[in-house]
Amino acid sequence: MITRRDLLKGAIAVAAAALLPGRRAWAQPVGLPIAPEPPGEDSWQQFGRAIHTVSVYKEPDTKSERMRTYARDEAIPILGETLAPFSAHNDRWYQTDEGYVHSAWVLPMRIYPLQPFIEDVGEWGIWGEISQLTTEARTAPSPNAPRKYRFYGSTVFHVIDTARDEEGNGWYKVVDDYPPRQVGNHQWVPARDVRRILRAEMAPIRPFIGDKRIEVDLQGQVLTCFEGDTITFTTLVASGLGGIHATPTGERCVLLKQASRHMANVPYPEMEEEDQPDPADIFDLPGIPWNTFFDLQGRAIHGTYWHNDFGIRRSHGCLNVPVDAARWIYRWVHPIGGYEDAFIRSDCRVGTPIIIT
Repeated sequence: MITRRDLLKGAIAVAAAALLPGRRAWAQPVGLPIAPEPPGEDSWQQFGRAIHTVSVYKEPDTKSERMRTYARDEAIPILGETLAPFSAHNDRWYQTDEGYVHSAWVLPMRIYPLQPFIEDVGEWGIWGEISQLTTEARTAPSPNAPRKYRFYGSTVFHVIDTARDEEGNGWYKVVDDYPPRQVGNHQWVPARDVRRILRAEMAPIRPFIGDKRIEVDLQGQVLTCFEGDTITFTTLVASGLGGIHATPTGERCVLLKQASRHMANVPYPEMEEEDQPDPADIFDLPGIPWNTFFDLQGRAIHGTYWHNDFGIRRSHGCLNVPVDAARWIYRWVHPIGGYEDAFIRSDCRVGTPIIIT
């Protein structure tokens, strides 16, 4: 069993070489923190968000007594985790105060107290992370305005403006980069649900190490970061399903980094007919955090908030990884960017090599 405090700190493993596929979603190497400790040890709490309807069992076994069911987007208290047989690639269960729930459809999240309103975000703005389980994104700074999206905890957005509603509550205007070629895309979210991301949390990790590379083993669904011959980080991935959604293989590199990206294939008026997606294959995911793009078709290593099931093929070609793993990779790879860079462009002369086999 792993204690609640260990889980809260993300100490799922202490060395990259100790990763056991099917056992751990990611491993944190000693001395390379994923991010600074959140401010105040007791200023946030760990919960799981039910990504779909999930059942809690008396024991970590689907044949045991079913204690209760959580609906989508309900908060589940996580007390610890344990390992017990489930699927070939994922045997991790979370312990709750009522029993055990399998990890695949429960997203562990840091839930913060309601945040202060930063009325002056400056000329460029700030980076913000949704700090509650969910929040509603609206078309205007008012709780009565139409809802456009539900934003989920750990998603990241560029805050560009602020306003107060008729009750005096603060709101943030955030950039929305979908659909493309449309000017002025944005949403409004309650400021109390957005935690400002500090500059230190986006600072490069070991930026002057030149011999960096990423190797991805699609058979094992494992991504490994190297500095020379030394493994510095490793994580399980969820790669492309195959066919038109296969993750491409070969020698690639970091071409673009974005802290936030709206990935979607929802049709819009200017979309060419040949680009229209199959209606059964539509996805619409705002605020995907910590994107490291490696090809011109938009495939990337990125954080994932719509599942927690790594070690199996399940994406549209990207490399899904846990959010904290995506943040570490984003900060570690070249090119290096600044806090106020929404787009950090590169090519293979500068970008960290990514070798996919």
